[in-house]
Amino acid sequence: MRRKAVALLAYPLVAASTEEPDAVDALLARVAAWDEQQPHDVLTEFSAHVRKTIAGREGMSRLEGQILRTLETPARTTRAARHFLCRELSVIGSVASVNLLARFLKDATVADMACYALARIPDASAGEALRKALAETAGLLRLSVVGALGERRDAHAVAALKGLMGSADEAVFNAAVGALAKIADPAALSALRAALAGVPHVRREALQRACLGAADAAADKGAARGVYLQLLDADARPAIRIGALHGLAAVDEKAARPALVKNLRDQNADMQAAAITLLNRQQGDEITVLLVKEYPALSAIGQCRVLRALADRGDVAARPLVVDAAKRGGGELRVAALASLGKLGDASAVPLLAEIAAITTGVEQVAARDGLTVLRGSGVDAAIAAGIGSANGKLRLEFIAAAGERAAPDSASPLMAAAQGTDPETAQAALRALRSAAGPEHAPALLDLVLHIGNAGHRREAAMTLASVLKRSPDPPIAPLLAAHQASADKQIRLTLLDVMGQASAPGALPVLRASLKDPDPDVARAAILALTAWQTADPLRDLLAVAVTEANSTRQILALRGFIKLMAAPTNRAPGETAALLREGWQLARQTPEKRAILALLPLFATGESMRLAEAAASDPAVAREATLAAETLRALGVR
Repeated sequence: MRRKAVALLAYPLVAASTEEPDAVDALLARVAAWDEQQPHDVLTEFSAHVRKTIAGREGMSRLEGQILRTLETPARTTRAARHFLCRELSVIGSVASVNLLARFLKDATVADMACYALARIPDASAGEALRKALAETAGLLRLSVVGALGERRDAHAVAALKGLMGSADEAVFNAAVGALAKIADPAALSALRAALAGVPHVRREALQRACLGAADAAADKGAARGVYLQLLDADARPAIRIGALHGLAAVDEKAARPALVKNLRDQNADMQAAAITLLNRQQGDEITVLLVKEYPALSAIGQCRVLRALADRGDVAARPLVVDAAKRGGGELRVAALASLGKLGDASAVPLLAEIAAITTGVEQVAARDGLTVLRGSGVDAAIAAGIGSANGKLRLEFIAAAGERAAPDSASPLMAAAQGTDPETAQAALRALRSAAGPEHAPALLDLVLHIGNAGHRREAAMTLASVLKRSPDPPIAPLLAAHQASADKQIRLTLLDVMGQASAPGALPVLRASLKDPDPDVARAAILALTAWQTADPLRDLLAVAVTEANSTRQILALRGFIKLMAAPTNRAPGETAALLREGWQLARQTPEKRAILALLPLFATGESMRLAEAAASDPAVAREATLAAETLRALGVR
């Protein structure tokens, strides 16, 4: 806060008596007559002038004097105006304001705001005036004075405030300890600590909270440490003791360690959780050793928290404990151990995690699977690959699922072997895992599976995996796929391969799909439409539009139109106007409401006059009037007219 550094010697001399009242005086005259029933405009105007004066750093003394002259005769001001002007002095006041504000401390109508202003005037004389008033006031006014001394953090008031802690008045006691907590110098802390020993039970919690607040605010960390330790030994509520633990750990980690260990064993779950959290924040191998040592004596929930803490530390020295807990534990404890093992384990943990995933259900199974997914370190993927080749039944399925989740290339070969096996469930799981684990080099083997799997469902899985592998390849090896499509006499296989071509979106497949659009077999033509609809770029856009224009079969015409609308949203270098013209062509072909709505939803993406004209024309169609109106409004918001 910016304040005038040079004190006024006598505020009446700031402005010459012969000087005519200026605009500020006129404004102050209006402020002086203001009361709560009137609009606040005049107060807002005056406050703005005060802030402007402070920002300019000029005229502050003059303005302060003008305020003081207005306040000098209380009879000429309303109570509301005195309150407001005292508040303004809290912003702009200097030593020149202290005498008048001190006199106001004896005026019950404005004393509380005088305290507020004196609390914020930095000159030492303001504190002196408040200390003097402390001995001369009572009741609510004394409480205001005590609060102001606390706000000032007035170290000279500590002795007097200490005396007030013995008051029989509960409000005075609370105000005094609150003020001492804000002052928070060694003397204030000492006064608060001394009072802890003999304070009545009904006042103990308020005093303990004040001690905690004082320690948190104290600049002297040694004094604060003593308060925290005293509170931890006191009969305090867990919330206060937790605050003391946090404070002690912040000022002195080593001094806090014995207290943290003690509270690690506390029966109160919140205290224990705080101790574990704070210990875990400390660096050093000795903390891991300490947590492992304390683990057996803790409650189940405490053990869960320690396991999670050890996982967060990432110290592999805790691995044997975590492995043992995963083997022996159950329920929440095992879940915590499995989650920790995922972070601390290595390749040796793979068989255990897979086995638990295979024999459990629910949250334990999920935790074991998650552990396999996040497990890091050399040899982990190799261990999973080995498990795929050696295990059977549910255990093998867990290894397969883990390989897929990890997208582990090391597992691709054993996964291919499993996919080619005779067990349907294993083969299907392996095919799904291969979608993320296989690379382009596995495309020929996957194509071979598509060509030779008899089960239609499994063939579909193999086709989706082949499409996924081709899609991820920067240069999809599409030639074998095209050759297989040409050579196959099996209609279902040819339809499946058309679908793979569309999903893979390899440019080399476009000629085949375009030719298939004209195939006399309606199933082939339909499959080609769907394949082009799945294309990842806008290249087949006009092919689908042409089908939508010429196709006599209504089902295939609608499919082609929907594919065209879908590809309109694909990235392209077309000018917005050209795109809007294409959408109009699509609109003219649309016969059903869903397609019309889809076209209208695209219009705001291409903000042109053509789009606006289409939206406005569509508003006459009752089935899509609302959507058309919304599209037009959006286009207007984008500046299209």
